[in-house]
Amino acid sequence: GALDQPDVAEEAAESVLSSPYANPLFAQVAKVGLALLAVVRGDVTTANQQYHALDMAPGRGLEALGSLAYDRTMELLAQTIGELDEAAAHFEDAKGFCRKAACRPELAWTCCDYADTLRERDGDGDRARAISLLDESPAISSELGMRPLMESVLSRRAILKG
Repeated sequence: GALDQPDVAEEAAESVLSSPYANPLFAQVAKVGLALLAVVRGDVTTANQQYHALDMAPGRGLEALGSLAYDRTMELLAQTIGELDEAAAHFEDAKGFCRKAACRPELAWTCCDYADTLRERDGDGDRARAISLLDESPAISSELGMRPLMESVLSRRAILKG
């Protein structure tokens, strides 16, 4: 959750990607890092480039890179570029993966981020679904002691119910 040195992270990712000796898995992780930096920065152009590069990347079948579900990364990128229906589809895939793999911390974050997409899309049933997701996320995060996520969810719930 520390976002105080994005330039260092970007430099490290670029270094991996420019190396002729980069292991394909490390290169994929570096690409995901650049994608997440685009999301954090709200950089629509870079997020769009990363969305299409990762979607067509060899090894797309890797379900998780580190502890972050691949489809959650794709969702965050799709949300950033305004493709909310695609974002929702990626979130459903991420939720399914997290449930199957019993990856509860990632599921809690996925539910929280998915609620943001639904709130933004604001289609039929999206608000109720977002509230449901924001009820599931703190149940997991409080049990696991994920304080930053609990605080984030509470503020999102207040916005939806207010």
